[in-house]
Order: sequence, then C-alpha cells, then structure tokens
Amino acid sequence: MNWLCFGILTALLCLSQVASLSLDPVASAELEQHIKKGDCVISMRHIRPRRKLHIPIEALFMIDFPTLKHKMSFFLDRKQQRVTLDISAGGSMDSLHFEIPQINETSTIRSLALHFHKNRIALLVDCKETSAHDIEMNLTKLYTQMDDPMVKLFRERKYPLHFDGNVDGALQRANCQKGMTRRGNRRMLKNKISEREKNKKRDVRNWYNQEPGTSVDHYRQQEIPLDMDRRGDIPIMSGDCEDALAKSLSDLMALVKLLREDIAHQRQEIAYLRMLLENCAGCKETKGDNDIQPTCRTSNPCYPGVECYDNLSGPRCGRCPLGMVGDGKICKPGVTCADRPCYIGVQCHDTVNGAQCDPCPLGFEGDGRSCTKQRSPCLDGPCPTGSIVVPSQNVQHYQRHYSSSRKYSVVTS
Repeated sequence: MNWLCFGILTALLCLSQVASLSLDPVASAELEQHIKKGDCVISMRHIRPRRKLHIPIEALFMIDFPTLKHKMSFFLDRKQQRVTLDISAGGSMDSLHFEIPQINETSTIRSLALHFHKNRIALLVDCKETSAHDIEMNLTKLYTQMDDPMVKLFRERKYPLHFDGNVDGALQRANCQKGMTRRGNRRMLKNKISEREKNKKRDVRNWYNQEPGTSVDHYRQQEIPLDMDRRGDIPIMSGDCEDALAKSLSDLMALVKLLREDIAHQRQEIAYLRMLLENCAGCKETKGDNDIQPTCRTSNPCYPGVECYDNLSGPRCGRCPLGMVGDGKICKPGVTCADRPCYIGVQCHDTVNGAQCDPCPLGFEGDGRSCTKQRSPCLDGPCPTGSIVVPSQNVQHYQRHYSSSRKYSVVTS
C-alpha cells in the first residue's frame, strides 16, 4: 500500500513538472533535422540544484509525436540519483531509470547528455557514460511512421538544449577534451618533476659516496656562475607556474573562440540587414517619372457595388446601382428611367442628376412626366363679338406660348 501511494505521488509530481515545460519551435525544428539523419545527442549544461530542496524531481524536456500520441519525458531525480524516462504510448506508461551515483541534492551537474543511437539511449554525465537502456521504438521509426511527420520539443526555460550528430561533438561542446588534455599535461609535468628530483638525489648520493682521491672537477664544471647578467623585463618562471600558465592559455583560447563565433554571427546579421535595406521598395526615393498610376486594384474611386474599368487616363466607374443616381463615384438615392417616371410615349434619359424627360407629345402640355391634353383656346371665347373664328392652322401669325398668360392673334371682320 505504501509503495502504491508513493507511485501515485511520484506520478502526480511528474505531471506537475511537465506542465512547467514550454514549447520551443526552434529546438523542435533542429531536433527534427537530426532525427532525419539518424543519431542524435541532446545535451544540457550547468544544471544547478533547485532553491526548494523539498522538490527532488525536476523536469528536463519532453519529446512529443502528436500524430502517434507518443511522448518521451525526461526527469532528474536528485534524491534517487537517477534520470527517469517516462514513455507514454497508446494510453500506457513505461518508465526507465538511468542511474547517476555521483550526484546529490546540492551538487551542480556540469554537463548532461542523452545519446539516441538506433534503439539504445545512453546517459552521459560530466563527460562519462553512466548507464544505458534499450527501447522498442527509436526516434527515427516514430518519425517515419507518421503521415504528416512533426515533432514537438518542450523544455525547461532555464536550461537551453544543444543538439549534435555524434558523441564527440557533444563532448567537445562540453569542453571534455580540454579537461582530458589539461589532466594529461599535469601528469606529464608531475612525471618531469619527479625525474628531476630523482636525478638530483642521485647526484647528491654519488657526491657523498665517491671514492677517496676522485676528482670533483666534473661536478664543478656543472656549476652555474651567480654573477651572470639577467634582464629584469623577462620574468623567470619556475615549474610550479607551468600548470597555471597552461590553464590561462587554454582559457584565453576558449574566450577568443567565443569572440570569433560572436563576431561571425554579428557579421551575418549585418549582411542580412543590409540586404533587406537594399531590396526594400519602401526605403527607396520615388522619382517623378516613375510615379505609380492609380488602378482599380490599388485605389478604387467608385461607389461600392459600381463596376470599375481601367483606362489610360485612370479608373472609370460604371453606372450607379438600381435606385440611385450619380456619376458612379458619388451615388445617392434618386429616380431613374428604370422607374418609368415619364409620360407614355415620352422618351427618358438618365443623367447625373436623375431621369430627364423629353417634351410632351403634340396636343399635350406638361413637363414630360405629367402631360394633359391641350384644350382649344376658341372654347374660352377670346375673340370679340362679331369676329370670325378660323382654324389656327390657317392663321400664319398665330402663336402659342407655354406661359401663364396666353396670347392669340385674331382675324377681325
């Protein structure tokens, strides 16, 4: 029962730690490229202990294949001195443990790397392989089984991930080779000093054990005069400082390498910005002879719903929509010929201001929209008594005016 409770608490703690991971699109794309090639090494550096020591489990990163619902979650358990791999596939959960006997709850891990080679996963801590396990499905097989291959990588924000194609590149990134060379130099220096001490002891022993009468001129020739001139600008370094000098030179070379890489990145960024500025159309000055002519696509002046046509002189608008009048650019509600506002038989014309009707037919009077039959003026009795009324077509000087006051020409007897 106690083991069951402990397992449940551990699972809940792992789930809470996974929730703190965030998606890294750049790292996901880089991991996808290494999975396509085959082997992949994911490394982290300078993993410091948590401030809250009562939380021993810490999430490192998670690889998610969303289409297959397959996840690989890696946790660091300082209390149990191991790295735990939780594999979630098809609703089932399997766990693998990579032992790390050298760590505790307050130690700092200088480098931690996971080497994915076929179906084998190996853990390297501080440049040494600690443990390895075999899994059923490797990253390459999982990637090729998906119809739409996609990999998502979630990681802890304070621990950036580094990717390499082989173990040598990961060890070189963690300065493991430099440490081995430094230890080798220290060992050679120690052997050299021990040989020097042996020779000195042998000479002293031979000096005291020499036979009587033996000349000591051989040893006197090896004496160095003390009154020789020495330059003060050249310091004399003993063998004890050689190790410090080698360490300083290696640190200086590492710093120069970092500066060289940083300058190379800055040079690439400056070249990219220069290319953007040179190819930017908005940054160039516009010339008078190269003015951009307006078109219906760039600057449509027509009323919404009115068709636009491109001409040499510029955009041209069609007719206003039904029930509206205007020039196509400005349309407002009005009467058009489609509404048939004119009298029967009177021709209608659409204008900018609306429908315009022709004059009324012969024998009718009005404004073309409303026409009334013209009445005979003789019925009103305009002629004086005794005058002769004749048809108007026989009177050449008879005129009709469309005004409020009518005038008639009358033939008197």
